[in-house]
Amino acid sequence: MRKLTDVRDESGAVAIVVAILAVLLFSSAALTVDLGNAWARKREVQKQVDVAALSVGWMLPMTAANKADIANGVADYFTAQANAVLGQRAVTGAQLVDGDLGNGEVVFQHKDGTSCTDKCPQLRVFAPPAEVDFGLASAMGFSHVDVQRDATVRLVSGLPPKDKTIPFWLPSGCGYGPTEGDTTQGGTNQATATPTATPTATPTATPTATATTAGTRYVPTPVGTHLLNGTDVTPVTNLGSVTISGYFVTGVGNEFKKVTLRAFPPTGSAFVDFAAQTAGNGVVPSFTIGTEISSIPGDWYVYALAQKNNSEEYSSNHLVLRVTPPVVGPSPTPTPTANPTDSAVAVGCIGQDRGNFGQLDSPRLEGGTKQQRLGRNIALGIDHLLAPYQFAPDQPERKWCGSGGTLLPGAQLDDTSRDGNNCITGDTGNDGPKMYDGLVTGIAAVAPGRLDVVNGHTVCPGRSDFTLDGKVLNNDVLSCYLRNGATLDSIASTSGVTTDMLDQSIITSPRFVWLPVVYATDRAQKDFQPIRYFVPGFITDETQTAPATAGNGLDINGNSVKVLHIFTFNRDALVPLEDSDSVDYDDSVGGGTVHLVG
Repeated sequence: MRKLTDVRDESGAVAIVVAILAVLLFSSAALTVDLGNAWARKREVQKQVDVAALSVGWMLPMTAANKADIANGVADYFTAQANAVLGQRAVTGAQLVDGDLGNGEVVFQHKDGTSCTDKCPQLRVFAPPAEVDFGLASAMGFSHVDVQRDATVRLVSGLPPKDKTIPFWLPSGCGYGPTEGDTTQGGTNQATATPTATPTATPTATPTATATTAGTRYVPTPVGTHLLNGTDVTPVTNLGSVTISGYFVTGVGNEFKKVTLRAFPPTGSAFVDFAAQTAGNGVVPSFTIGTEISSIPGDWYVYALAQKNNSEEYSSNHLVLRVTPPVVGPSPTPTPTANPTDSAVAVGCIGQDRGNFGQLDSPRLEGGTKQQRLGRNIALGIDHLLAPYQFAPDQPERKWCGSGGTLLPGAQLDDTSRDGNNCITGDTGNDGPKMYDGLVTGIAAVAPGRLDVVNGHTVCPGRSDFTLDGKVLNNDVLSCYLRNGATLDSIASTSGVTTDMLDQSIITSPRFVWLPVVYATDRAQKDFQPIRYFVPGFITDETQTAPATAGNGLDINGNSVKVLHIFTFNRDALVPLEDSDSVDYDDSVGGGTVHLVG
């Protein structure tokens, strides 16, 4: 006989389990929806803070003068209708620098992320929190979540593209305007400067003696408040040499990075720069006066030139170097010494009697002789990236990179083809035939000449390509790229130059080039020299006062370039290329671009 067992009904328990799981399922779904909204809002905030940081990055480096403007600019971008985020409280620039991350913040940094208080190249921006209200998840006790994101931008100095960097270097004293390099043994090809009107703000003249040479003295501007101290009048023997010491500078503002010395001749606006300098106030290192000064008799006027961010100010006084007249022996008809003119001294260049710039001996990956490398570097551009040597703030600048174990810290000699070389070496002469190959005829089976129309036809209205030695060449001139009333004088200024002055398509012209600038005072300098910065130029002999000639920058002698003319101008006229290679920002290098780095 079988024993009957009771059958248990568990349907009620299953219903309870289903109810509990349903609550968990719907809660998870609610959290998923609300967290998805939070994730989407976080993405909006990230976009917002990226835009805000990049939009004000151009104002870097931060200084005491622009800190508030940067903060206000960020606040404006946070509240702009096109950039606003739902659930985010409005903030002011003052709140963004109050040290409270809870309402957003702007933090100024060195490139390594450490805190910075002046000349800061990096900016980290924290967006104000955006509140995301929960819907279904509020039933679980979660009312909202705050989302906050940050972005970091860094200011860097862009480098010229390799294909536009040609193998010539320019001494720093040459400034902007018409420059040239010749291949003759001496000559009078030097361009002369057009003196500017004498300013109304006249610096106080320290010496009381009258200059020994008649004529109108040029008075430079703009004038600052700092002073150059030292011996009022230093005698210099005609054609002699003397070492000057004991000069010191006072009253220089903290915003100036360096102070150099500049001497003007008895008459005219030509000038000579000296390598001696200070980082601000202090003693100027001793320096030697040579024939670039002592060959022109009369009073030379020496100013302390304070420089910052591509602008400069002259000292409110000057000292005098008094060059004695030449000794003239007994003669029935003595020949008087002519008053010097602007053409008597190479404009802004020291000791240059054969043009402003020299030939650069730069290596190539494929090797070759010096002459072969020169031709290819002209036609194709230097095949590796050159970079400026960046002196530390407490490191005095010098014009020699050293050698062996005595190299400047961080110096990289341009003795092999590699990116980042920052010390270059020149050649004491210019090779006219290879310059001709690189510019006109081209390199057989390698590349056409730089000016060949294969690299770009003439685009200037009223001008057309021209033929030289069977080669059709570009015939553009710099003036046709000027815009908005700008002149060649405008873009050759040291300050006040903007990108509105120039049609940016100029960079596509085969005549547009870049030149490295060094501190050398003589083209015969043979040692490796630190690159200070780069200047843009245009191959043409057009000047502020004269149109281009038929050769348009090339003085030809047979199959040789006798003189190469380049008009250099302020790089502030060019929009920095965002995708260019770069180095740490240096205001003396310029070319600032802003990169999103975090």
